[in-house]
Amino acid sequence: MPREWELSVEAPEIGVTKTLLVTGDMMIGEIIVKLATTFGPQDWSDHGLWWPERAVWLRRPRITLQAYGIESDSKVQFTAQHKPLRVKLPDRTIVRMKVNIASECFNAVEQVCKNIGVRRFEELSFMRCANPSSGDNVSLHYFASRTKAPVHNHLEPGRDHTGDGCIQGADYVVAGSSAGLVVRSDDVPDNMFMDRMVSTTNDRAFLNGLWFDSSKSLYSQGVKEEDFVQLKFKYFTFLDLDPQVDRLRIGHLFEQAHWSVALEDVDCTEEEAVSFAALQLQTILARRRPDLGQQPQAQEDSSDLEAALNDLQVSLGTQAQAAVAPSVIPTRKVDGHLKIAKGSRLLGKLRVGYFVFQECSLLQYSNPSMGGGQIGRYNFRGATITPDVDLDKGKFMIRAEVDEGGDSVEIRLTAESEDEFAMWLAACRMASRGKAAGSAGYESEKEACAVFISMLTPMKKAEEGRRTLANFLPQGLVKKKNIKQMASAILDAHASVAGLTLLEAKLKYIRAWEALLDFGVSYFLVKFTDPYRPKEELLGVAYNRLVRLDPNTHAHLQTWRYSTMRSWNINWEIKEMKIEHEDGPIAFTCRSADLKILHEFIGGYIFMSMRKDVHETVNSEMFYKLTGGWEG
Repeated sequence: MPREWELSVEAPEIGVTKTLLVTGDMMIGEIIVKLATTFGPQDWSDHGLWWPERAVWLRRPRITLQAYGIESDSKVQFTAQHKPLRVKLPDRTIVRMKVNIASECFNAVEQVCKNIGVRRFEELSFMRCANPSSGDNVSLHYFASRTKAPVHNHLEPGRDHTGDGCIQGADYVVAGSSAGLVVRSDDVPDNMFMDRMVSTTNDRAFLNGLWFDSSKSLYSQGVKEEDFVQLKFKYFTFLDLDPQVDRLRIGHLFEQAHWSVALEDVDCTEEEAVSFAALQLQTILARRRPDLGQQPQAQEDSSDLEAALNDLQVSLGTQAQAAVAPSVIPTRKVDGHLKIAKGSRLLGKLRVGYFVFQECSLLQYSNPSMGGGQIGRYNFRGATITPDVDLDKGKFMIRAEVDEGGDSVEIRLTAESEDEFAMWLAACRMASRGKAAGSAGYESEKEACAVFISMLTPMKKAEEGRRTLANFLPQGLVKKKNIKQMASAILDAHASVAGLTLLEAKLKYIRAWEALLDFGVSYFLVKFTDPYRPKEELLGVAYNRLVRLDPNTHAHLQTWRYSTMRSWNINWEIKEMKIEHEDGPIAFTCRSADLKILHEFIGGYIFMSMRKDVHETVNSEMFYKLTGGWEG
């Protein structure tokens, strides 16, 4: 007869502690059934046994207490395995939702991604949010101070639901009432977020120490009920990014890409930064007015149709012309009062006039009725347009160099308000490109000009919700460059992407992000076990290679590709990793993070490279085999 002994079991949700008579050969499943009966009629299906002393879940129902090492002085908890957490999504929206904190982190990510409608969950993982008041290294405060994002309660029923039980956000609708979340982006960071910007690669190396271990549960890694965790793309190799089915995935990926550029997590040139800003501007405009991205394409399709009809007319005679009536694209009349000055700044005096855009020409009249006759005509086709704005002085001027009898003449148009300035600047820019002012695409151009004005607002004087240049460009570039010049460059670059839809602009942004030289490199501070390398160095982990960098200049010193890797192993006692390459072995310890995190990055990327079939399910066992390691 096995010896019976008392086991103390606490149920924290109801604040009750019970003592059970058990034996060492009793299985965990038997204990749970006995506890469910002891604690009374209630749904205990989500509950499991947690052993605080060892920080481990007793999840195997057929394993005995003796096999787990539980004895009479042990204390366990009977608690829910799904607990409400505040999850910061890649687009910086914070959602309060229940997460399985008893299963492996890898499986918990899978469930969360399923709830928010994001495919390829294996590319994401959870990351800690450091507590700014904890006194840790200031670099670890990076993520905790990013924004004042609102918390959307996934657990609160009946909130902003559509007819089918979904919650609709600014950009997306997430299917299924159990996954009803608001997915949106806050484009304006707060001042704390700016002040705590991580500015060096060494700082970013320490941030990688915040990733959770994918093979352990969140609960065993210190996550408690109502804690903050981040969900981010961890592995920068995106399989089968399909706009037809990945609208949510592209949206989250775009936001993470945007903030990695804005916060200089990845380096880019001034020209690349302007291109990114132009694409971001288009996403803002397309989100406000979904029809804007379609207008230029419609016009282009109309031109193609007209060309086809002309060819048909030549071959069939005039019957085609009679059969199909030409399409008429309505235009918006652009007219109003402006102040105008012509020629030299010293001699040219400002005069008030009434102006009307006709095709690509600006007509000037002496009065609004146009009864006084036309007193001026300016051809804006091919003109050089330069906005000249000073918000502090209320100056809204457009400088245009137009052709007049073969000579280049400067005219200066001055508006009274921001709205008038945006209207006239949009018309002038369209006319300079040979498009009729007020035709298809005018509203999009006008919206872009309005955002251009807000870019010129100093950060300290910006009103709530007003976008400044700091929301579009890397912070270092904003401090070094002239605000007016950079804003004008963004507006000019936007003209080439104004025809993109919201999804197209986001996808183009992601592709440009992937093309950056240092894209997808995660940094770690390591110490090579080599007498000729006495100092700490940076090790970059990318999707296909390891890179050794100088910690001061960040110059690339050596590269090892995974394709040349023969094997790797870890000595967990001294926390040293050894990798066998074709060029010889390398060994190092990690100083900026737990070695398990670095090991998981390398194994994870090798796992990602093994994905070939887009329809194949994720092999979790293989992922754990490559990333889990063995800790003695």
